[in-house]
Amino acid sequence: MAALNSSRRNFLKGAATSASALAIGSSFFKSSSLAAQSAGDSNRKQISVDHEWGTLKEVVVGFTNIRVPSEIPPSSKNYLPQSSIDFIEKNKGQWLIDCDPELNQQSIDQMNTIIYILNDRGVIVHQVEQLSPAEVEYLEMDSDAVMQTFPRDPILVIGNKVIETSMLEPYRRKERFAIRRTIEDRLLNSGSYPVSMPQADPYRGKSADDYGPGPYLEGGDVMLIGKDIYVGQTGNASNLAGIRWLSDYLGQDYQVHQVPLSRRFLHLDCVLALPRPGVAIVCQEAFTQGLPKFLNGWKLINVSADDAEKKMGCNGLVLSKDTILIGDNMPSLKKDLENEGLEVITTPIDALTWQGGGFRCWHHPLVRLG
Repeated sequence: MAALNSSRRNFLKGAATSASALAIGSSFFKSSSLAAQSAGDSNRKQISVDHEWGTLKEVVVGFTNIRVPSEIPPSSKNYLPQSSIDFIEKNKGQWLIDCDPELNQQSIDQMNTIIYILNDRGVIVHQVEQLSPAEVEYLEMDSDAVMQTFPRDPILVIGNKVIETSMLEPYRRKERFAIRRTIEDRLLNSGSYPVSMPQADPYRGKSADDYGPGPYLEGGDVMLIGKDIYVGQTGNASNLAGIRWLSDYLGQDYQVHQVPLSRRFLHLDCVLALPRPGVAIVCQEAFTQGLPKFLNGWKLINVSADDAEKKMGCNGLVLSKDTILIGDNMPSLKKDLENEGLEVITTPIDALTWQGGGFRCWHHPLVRLG
């Protein structure tokens, strides 16, 4: 799990080698970048996220807009519970609002409850706008699935850098368009530096799970501890080319660390949460080459592989270094966290977790203080 060094950064032949080059072709990124260079607007908070903990002030959150895939992506079978796979098989190609209106409404209600909790704590919430019909059709030949539940993955905020990532599954590559529209105005005069990763080439593999060399990088795999950035590698999402791109883009001020993980899980945040310095929620079974060294001496609250997979037990929403939001189906975790002095807020999230994500997946911070 050593950091990537500068000698390994020349990895993408023909790829853009500067942040400015990556921003070409998007009016969103060009306008935001130009605004960032001008005098700041004193009424806008600076985009800033440096740690997993700290007081959450502003977020982008998910939206209920789901079309079940006509064919289950092969990688999804690695990490989704069998009950989720059975549901997909039963409702192939249908919109959730049509095939299970009760579950669709339950998802909306649970999201609204979390938004209420965030607002009550003074957090500014930007809910993702709905994909347009043209955006829904993007890459539809590869997959007809639609999901806007988890904006954690298509973007990545590190410091004041806002990165559109490169998603492995083609159907998830369309999500960035709606997120872009949602936060475009917010990023103006925010001091942010928005860029877009090189997107994966159109590629027809020899097998169903062959998407080509990437690069692939997904926000759920990335955890921030100041200038140390940890990136999970399960084989289901981010790959080495994506990790190298991030290391190259961030430069020598940051150290990017690979974290090898079991393919039973989708992302690093499915098996690790950092509610505050010195305390970690972890599924130790998932770490194929041992835990990252920075966790030495920390209080480790272990979650079983079953609870990490089926209940997203490691996937909390950190409100501050003193407060965390978790599912109401993890009473023992709640008790363990309270024993460490944390305030624990619980609320249902099962109408979202069947899709393979939880609280952290459902939100992406724009401002986190401290």
